[in-house]
Formats: sequence, C-alpha cells, structure tokens
Amino acid sequence: MKNLLFAIFMLAMGYTLQAQSAMFDRRIMQNGTNDTIELSTGELVIVATSSDDAEQEQDAMDALNDDDLDIGWEGEPEKLFIVTAGLRFQNITIPAGAIIDSAFVEFCSHEGKSAEDVAKINITAEATDNAVTFDLDNLITARPKTTASVRWEVAEEWDLWAFYRTPDIKDIIQEVVDRDGWSLGNALALIFQGEDQGPSDLENAREVEGFENIADPEDGGDGVNHPERIPRLVIYYTAPTFVLERRIVQNGANDTIELSTGELIIVNTSSDDAEQEHDAMDALTDDDLDMGWEGEPEKLFIVTAGLRFQNITIPQNATIDSAYLRFCSHEGKTAEDVANLTIVGEASDNAATYDLENLITARPQTTASVEWTVAEEWGLWEFYRSPDIAPVVQEIVNRAGWYSGNSMAFTMLGEDQGPSDLENAREVEAFENIADPEDGGDGVNHPERVPQLLIYYRTNTGITESIESKPAFIISPNPATNGIVNIRLVQDEASVVSVYNQLGALVLTQVIENGPVSSIHVNGLSKGLYLITLKQGNTVSSQKLILE
Repeated sequence: MKNLLFAIFMLAMGYTLQAQSAMFDRRIMQNGTNDTIELSTGELVIVATSSDDAEQEQDAMDALNDDDLDIGWEGEPEKLFIVTAGLRFQNITIPAGAIIDSAFVEFCSHEGKSAEDVAKINITAEATDNAVTFDLDNLITARPKTTASVRWEVAEEWDLWAFYRTPDIKDIIQEVVDRDGWSLGNALALIFQGEDQGPSDLENAREVEGFENIADPEDGGDGVNHPERIPRLVIYYTAPTFVLERRIVQNGANDTIELSTGELIIVNTSSDDAEQEHDAMDALTDDDLDMGWEGEPEKLFIVTAGLRFQNITIPQNATIDSAYLRFCSHEGKTAEDVANLTIVGEASDNAATYDLENLITARPQTTASVEWTVAEEWGLWEFYRSPDIAPVVQEIVNRAGWYSGNSMAFTMLGEDQGPSDLENAREVEAFENIADPEDGGDGVNHPERVPQLLIYYRTNTGITESIESKPAFIISPNPATNGIVNIRLVQDEASVVSVYNQLGALVLTQVIENGPVSSIHVNGLSKGLYLITLKQGNTVSSQKLILE
C-alpha cells in the first residue's frame, strides 16, 4: 500500500522514476567480548565474538561463538536433524519506501563439499521492525517469519574458503523495509532453515564461516581470524525521491515602498533576487523582476534576473530527477509577447548574494542550460513554472566543493529579439512583492508569491561498514536534549559528518577539518531517531542519534 501511494504521488507530479540502484553492504558485526578458541594444534587464540550469527540444531541452540555455521540437514544416521542458521545485520541504512532491486548473502565456505551433498534451504527474514540479537534461550525458528521466502537448493561443489552467494532475496528484504515500523538504521535478521531430507550417507548441510572464523592449520590455514570471510549482506536498491522546496528569503533590512495610491508601507527586503538591465544593475528592493527582452523602441535592452536560494540540503552527487523554478506573474501578458529565455546556474560551490557593484551576467555559468520560450498567455498573480532544470542543478551538486546546506543561484538570460511593439519580457513577483491597489490588490506583501525552487532528488545512503570492531567516532550526549552534539574522532583526520532522518533524507552536513572533538548544532531538527555517518578517506562508519 505504501509503495502504491508513492507511485501515485510520482505520477501526479508528472514525472517518471528512473531505475538507478544504490548499493548497501553490511557484514555481521561484533557485539560481544573477546573469547579464547583452541586450534587443532592445541594453540589458544583470542578472537572477537558476536551473537548476531547463530546456529540451531533441531530444537536446541548451539554455542554462539562457534567459528562456523551449518545450514541444511544432518543426514548421517547418527545425527538426523535440521540445522538452522540465523544472521542479524545491524544498521541497515535503507529508508522506508525504497525499492529493492536485488539482494543476496555472500558466504565463505568452512568445508569443501561435493555436488552430491545437496542442501535444501528455505530463506526467510524475521518479520519485525528491528530485530534483536540471538541468545541461547530462544530458538531461531521461534521468531516470526516473513511471508516472502526463497528456496535455495545447493547442489554444486564447494571448495574450502571459497565464496558463494544465495539466490536473489529481494522480495524478503522488500517485505521488511515495507513494514510500517521500519526506520532507517534498524537491524534485519535472516533465517536459513533446512528440511528433513531423510537418512543419507551425506550430511546434506553446508558449512560456512562465522563471525569468529579461524583458518585452522589442520586445513592448511594460518590460524587467524579473517574478517573478509564474515557473512555479508548486499542490497541494491532505488532510494525514494525526496522533495526540496526553497523560496527566496529575507537577508536585508526593512524598506519603505510607495503604493500607487501614495501610501507608504514597510516591507522586508532581500538581495537574493536581482535584476540587471543590459549592463546595469537595478535596485535590489524592486517588488518585481523582469526577464527577457525589452523590445519597445525606447528601451531595446536585455533584462536578466538572478535568483539565489539558501540552505540547499541536498548531498553531493545526489541524483536529481527533476527541478523547477516557480514564479507568480506580476503583470498579465498575451501569448504574442514571447520571451526567449535561457536558464543557467552559477558555477560556484556556494553562491553569494547579489549586490549593485557586480553584474549578474559576470558570474560563472554552468555548462548545462535550459531553454525556456515563454509563448503563452499569463494572467495577473497566477503561478507558472519553468521547464525542467534538472541538468543545471545536477551539475552544481556534482561539483567537488558542493556541500549540503550551500546556496545555489540561477540566472535567467534574455536575448536580443529585435525592435517590437511588445516588451518580450515577462514580469514576476519578487521577494518584496506588493499587491498594488491600482491593479485591484490589497496593498500588502504576499509571501506565497515569492520565487520558489522545487527539486525532486534521490540520495544514496547505502554505506559500506568498516570491518574494524572499534567505532570510528563517539557521540555525546546521546540522547541529545540541548541542540548540540559532540563528535569525538578516534583518529584525528579530516572528516565529513552527515545526518540523515528516518526517511533517509540528508538533513545536515558538517566538515571537520582538524581537532579530535567537534560540535554540531542540531537545534533545527525535530525530535526523533537520526543516523550520523562519518566519512574519513574511503571509510564510512555510522551510528544512531536520538534527539529528545
């Protein structure tokens, strides 16, 4: 139902969702203390432990620190029992509403097997919003299971310490992330249950490396733990589309504007919308913006408008599906009053506001541009939007210096259309707009008529977890109550901190350039659960944050 409503919403917006997958990669992680394991040589080694991988033999749990997991059926006459394995993967950074394109679990074999040693396995997930770890008092098979399941009949030869993967389990993962209580950062548990295959001279079970795996010297190993052999969950998914809406905002003092009636009124001002008449800047407090060509014989000049939008909370390299500028008309126009416009972005990491000393057209421009031939009738104080400017926005957020929260500016370029009895320019409401009584207005400012930027985008939040057991950073306080969170780095090096909400949308980014401790201000965020990720070089780690 959730996906159906999402699809209907996208169709209503007149837009098609493109299939582009993000990759999520997670291994079983340590959540226990260190333990001592004896090798076949008698040597004792210390390894980290985890209760997130477990084995159940018929109706009894096996030790949680075994270095391998069996899955299937123990068909040898002296055994004859079903072997079930459970795998819990923490911190699944996939937002609710995501479309799972494919998924599988990769195992490393703990023992060689012949093709005749067939294991018949049924894969399900735990039907819960946030799976807990395994313990010795509760059976894996007692957990509620998803309706979706995948049969995995392993009938191929397996070599020792070679890698093999399950069939596609996307339907199982989809059912879990579609749950009403699913949130970004929750844990997901998979259940691998064998079946009774009857007495056999074969085991009919496959053995895979557990979290605590040791390459036993008896098998030619080096007697150490191999993190790369830990069970691994890989998910390819298409993130849901998020909507960012921004209007021009106040960044100036109040000013006095005179109405056509002679009445003086005070309005807020902004230098984030500007107009340039040929090679001269117009006043920054005008209540309208012209764009196009002033074709009347006494004018004959190009009119350029500049629009700057602050706090664009879109991460670098996000996928821009569509984007629009939305205007409210300041004057009615006929269809014959054609304006030939070209929309470009400012080729800058963080656009500055406008001033009277520097031309809008002197700013660096994106390579991407969009043509907008306005050849339709416009009414007074009605809303119209530009063509899709996604390529322009995409170029800006792909810049190496772009960060979420930066400002983004657009330039509306006119062209010389020659002398005309028409203006060939369109007039739109500015931030300081006033509904003039001369036009039948009420003489006040209308915030809803301020120029608006709409961006539909997808952000890839799939994160590859570092295999090191120690956290890369420490959050305090957590839960946080005073609007400030301290980030203490384990390794003092340049880092990028990103904060995601439960929908998977990036809401805050901050660069930590030096110093082991840095503070981030989260007082603008609502209460709830968030995911904080820390990127240092090619390593990304993540932790949950609760705001109260």
